[in-house]
Amino acid sequence: MIYTIDLPSQKLDVSLRALGSTMGVTIAFDPATVRGLVAPSLHGSYQPEQAIRLLLRESGLGVRPISRGSFLVTAGAQTPPRPRAGVQQTSAMVADPASTRQPLSEAVSSADSPPAPMIEDIVVTAQKREESLQETPIAIAVLTQDALERRGIRGVTDLMGGAVPSLRMMPISGRPSAYAIGIRGIASLDSGAISRDATVGLYVDGVYLGRTQGLGSELFEVERIEVLRGPQGTLFGRNAVGGAVSIVSKKPTGEFGATVNAGLSNFDGRNVGAHLNLPEFANISIKLEGMWSERGGWVDNPLGGQWDWYASNRHGVRATALWEPTSDVSVQYSYDKARDKTTSGYSHITTLFGATPTLPPMFGLDVGRQRQARMGVPLQPGVGRTEGHSLHATWEISDALTLRSISAYRKLTQSQFDNDAGATLAFRPNGRTGRYSLAYVGQDQFSQELQLLGTYDHLKYVLGAFYFDEDANDSAHVLYTAAYNAAGTGIILTNPPTGGPFPDRASVNHVKSKALFGQATWTPAGLFDERLHLTGGLRWTHDQKRGALTALAGNPSPLAYTFASKRLDPAATIAFDWTPDINSYVRWGTAYRSGGANSRSPTFGKFGAEEVESWEIGVKSDLFDRRARFNVAAFHTRYRDMQLVFSNPSGGSVTEVINTDRPATIRGIEADLTVVPVTGLTLNASYTYIDWSVPPQINPYNGQVERVVVMITPDHAASLSADYRFDPFSFGALSLHADASYSSGSYAHPSDREKSSPYWLVNGRITLGELRLAGGEAAISLWGKNLTNKTYRIFDYPITGLGTINGEITYYNEPRTYGVDLKVKF
Repeated sequence: MIYTIDLPSQKLDVSLRALGSTMGVTIAFDPATVRGLVAPSLHGSYQPEQAIRLLLRESGLGVRPISRGSFLVTAGAQTPPRPRAGVQQTSAMVADPASTRQPLSEAVSSADSPPAPMIEDIVVTAQKREESLQETPIAIAVLTQDALERRGIRGVTDLMGGAVPSLRMMPISGRPSAYAIGIRGIASLDSGAISRDATVGLYVDGVYLGRTQGLGSELFEVERIEVLRGPQGTLFGRNAVGGAVSIVSKKPTGEFGATVNAGLSNFDGRNVGAHLNLPEFANISIKLEGMWSERGGWVDNPLGGQWDWYASNRHGVRATALWEPTSDVSVQYSYDKARDKTTSGYSHITTLFGATPTLPPMFGLDVGRQRQARMGVPLQPGVGRTEGHSLHATWEISDALTLRSISAYRKLTQSQFDNDAGATLAFRPNGRTGRYSLAYVGQDQFSQELQLLGTYDHLKYVLGAFYFDEDANDSAHVLYTAAYNAAGTGIILTNPPTGGPFPDRASVNHVKSKALFGQATWTPAGLFDERLHLTGGLRWTHDQKRGALTALAGNPSPLAYTFASKRLDPAATIAFDWTPDINSYVRWGTAYRSGGANSRSPTFGKFGAEEVESWEIGVKSDLFDRRARFNVAAFHTRYRDMQLVFSNPSGGSVTEVINTDRPATIRGIEADLTVVPVTGLTLNASYTYIDWSVPPQINPYNGQVERVVVMITPDHAASLSADYRFDPFSFGALSLHADASYSSGSYAHPSDREKSSPYWLVNGRITLGELRLAGGEAAISLWGKNLTNKTYRIFDYPITGLGTINGEITYYNEPRTYGVDLKVKF
């Protein structure tokens, strides 16, 4: 599109921000690179890339597209650099303009000609500095803002759809408050326990999230999500044995602008979100955001006045202020608050193990996904409340040295109310049913990270320090909300519900973690034309934990534990640029996850830390004049002292956590392919193959040697997508999107004996966009998820023991959903 621009000659960073705001595009640049540079005036009508090139024509810098509507300012010179402000011009700096500079008329003509189809570059911060995805020697999958919108990903839990094949997510027992997250076959079954840490590090704008509770809240305006595959023991460090998920938010622009999104969907779904950027004043830029969404459940509750299963109501706000008193200093403060009210998943009874009938006459086995529950019971949503403050400060000490500080305080509360609707206890005349599982988690955390980023000749380095302090408490209790009649043909609600003394269990946990880390990349001068890059990193971590089981079966408990460890985790990488567009790397490193104690154990059983050592070899390539991009990585992981969960076969939620006595091994291949065959058409394919081996372990409950499996890890997983944008109308552009994800099936928990069935999940979106409005533009989209209405198992669990159904309960995926979205941007 063509925009009318009127910019005076001023500081380059100011012009770039103003241009991005006027044209509605993102222009990424390193502040140190543009510091002190002056942009020429710009008046006229231009396309975005054309205008950026004209602003940079005397700066010695270049530009390249990194995604639709996003550009990266690079160090590739277009013309001799314009002198920095306050620097005296010398003869060496004044090359003959006629010999090097493209005439302005030719630059405009070139920019107006149709560009050749080309894959856009992507900027990532996986190594704490902005770098091209293709130049970063780490296996990374990136979902840009456009990709998130096309796939309908509005929250972290939407990643469960398989957009990144190696990233797997699963709600444990269908609970929205307890998600298992895994990368490359490394996942934790009971990450909801406050004394146990997740295997994948979650970060929002550089802030580490200590708990996986509270993930149901929808995201605010996101620039990209980076999925770092494999152990991140050096720069991300703490409890990232599987990898890390880093969410990067869009910053305030300093120019007035507003975006409003609204949508309707089936199951009575409604959502609205707004993002408002205010004009800069006194060097302060402010951004305000809010969102609200609501959706009914897809398993109806026959009891009137009660919530259905899988229903939700969410809202949240965020305010961000960016202060830039000088071109060298920036301070950004953010505050966010969100509430997520979501009911649990529905327990389908799919298998009975014994010949003796355990179900009442009114019940039968569930065949596939049910639309209505077998009986009406009291049901209310679990409520997750999150709130946080963060302060990011950056000081560009010089062109070669940057100091950063990230300070954050966060707190959350998460309640859980699960009603099994008769899926746990065996039928007895007048016996109780309707198990109501109540749970609560409260947590607050403070974190502080310092980073010193430097560049010296052929050396780039990052030095840092990290501190983390967490306090958490939890409790759990089981009640029963109904009773069968004598014949098992009906139920009677019990009010109040019946149960034992409160609580069944409760615990507290305190964590202090300190770390020092560093990483440096050296490019030897004069060796292989500076195409060899050697990277070494080291992280020292000191973890301290203490906790107590404060109550057990309604009585005070004296059980307590302490855990402490000091360790070093090294990393090393050798990378080589075979051509400007093809490079390869070999990466080795270790990472660890701290130990703790199991609050589901009646003895508050303690378990030790686990360690992961990983080798990875990868190739990243842009081919055929950047019409194709192919990245591939192969890895081999040695998993020592793996933390395993064993459930008490007598039933209930009693478990024991033990460390394996021998290492497990996980190996696999990840491949990502992007092709732009013609202008407007982009094809993407990602594939992951994982092979694992876990030695048999002794079950602490029966003393028997048992087979152990790796959970939520299919042998084969893939994701395909196609996007086509064209202009069939004079009043707007049409965009078509289709994606499909495949999983070969996986185990739901370490003692599972049967894999889920393979499945394909197909989604689509049609958008009519770039509709001009007075002072802005609009887009309207029709979308659908799980278009074939595929049913597959996401979690199952055996319910065994005296007095139980002696069978298996299953939780299924979401049925077909569809809707319409409207987006207006000013």
